[in-house]
Amino acid sequence: MAGASAESPPRDTGRAPTHPQRLLPNSSTLHGPDDGVAPELLGYLFEEPPADIGRRVGDALVESRLAGMGDAGVRAMLARKLCRLLPDLPPDGRDKVTTVALRALEELARDHVTHVREALATAVKDIACAPPAVVKKLARDVERSVAEPVLHYCATLTDADLLAIIANQPTSWALSAIARRHQVSAPVSSAIVDAGDTQASGVLLDNNGAVIPEDTLEKLVEDAAENRDWQAKLAHRPALPRRLAVRLADFVDSSVVEVLRTRPDFDDATVAEIAAATRRRVDWIEACAPGETPERRAVRLHRQGTLDETAIGDALSWNEVGFVRAALALRSAVRPVLVDEILASLDARAVTALVWRAGFSMRCAMQVQARAAGIPPRAMLNAREGTAFPLTPSDMARHLARYGVRA
Repeated sequence: MAGASAESPPRDTGRAPTHPQRLLPNSSTLHGPDDGVAPELLGYLFEEPPADIGRRVGDALVESRLAGMGDAGVRAMLARKLCRLLPDLPPDGRDKVTTVALRALEELARDHVTHVREALATAVKDIACAPPAVVKKLARDVERSVAEPVLHYCATLTDADLLAIIANQPTSWALSAIARRHQVSAPVSSAIVDAGDTQASGVLLDNNGAVIPEDTLEKLVEDAAENRDWQAKLAHRPALPRRLAVRLADFVDSSVVEVLRTRPDFDDATVAEIAAATRRRVDWIEACAPGETPERRAVRLHRQGTLDETAIGDALSWNEVGFVRAALALRSAVRPVLVDEILASLDARAVTALVWRAGFSMRCAMQVQARAAGIPPRAMLNAREGTAFPLTPSDMARHLARYGVRA
């Protein structure tokens, strides 16, 4: 039998099969050793005369066999036909019609021709009753054209499925596809951010259907100092907590501050605090003595007793890393050369321990990790329960000792 092209419909045999057992030999596999699909299987085996859905499934299988299952176009057409019939299959999934249809779809999801898997993925992505085994297989496909529509749209994928996929360190496009889903739960949102992919996190911020927990939003705000593309996205984010809006105003440019100031969901007190944070940043620059270096300014503030976390934050908002290095050396009583070594090490634990020794908070430690030490988001040491240091004092003293810092 000559194979049909992808565009040609299956050949009309002129009559509906009345006893498919006579048309198709027994077989247990859809794939043959060479052409990807064995024509022998594609039928349905029922002891009783088929009901309407059984006839339609059988017709799709038999017509495809007669058209030539060695043709990838025929297999792609079969995938689309079976997907259209899925909502009409019995919901318990225990009858022979469903068994044969699902077996055929599972085999098509393993087809060696990408075009066939693409056709199946495109057809199944919007079907609420899509078979979980088929969907999971397609979602992990190495081809973007196959996996992306399923990851983006398919409601059959559970949170457990998505978390398992994220844990397997997928490509950036796969993470972004998950981040664009109509609804993204809090655990999945946090997993996407923790994966450390800048593009996917930005996509998540644009998705108002994504639930982003406050501690994850806080991490995004802290990292936004280095990821400028996130700043406006955060400023527009619905239900942005007041304290994070004020924190964001510490380092974003004037256009983003204006977005924060004009948000209708912020009260007058919040708007005033945002304006005050902006004014303080300007004051930081204006208060610098003529010709005074950032390092000498740190010494002056230390003598005045005002070398605090606010000063660290203001300096970081202007990228004055020299000030921060000097401040950490003065507050921690650690030699500047050792402070420089720790900040250059990309050792998140040692940097956190240095900030702790200087008497600052874990929030300050996260800022220093990201903006003074240049530690990538995925490698940063995060706070425990939102604000607490994740290491014990003895652990932090041990990490500092590796760099020659004595207790």
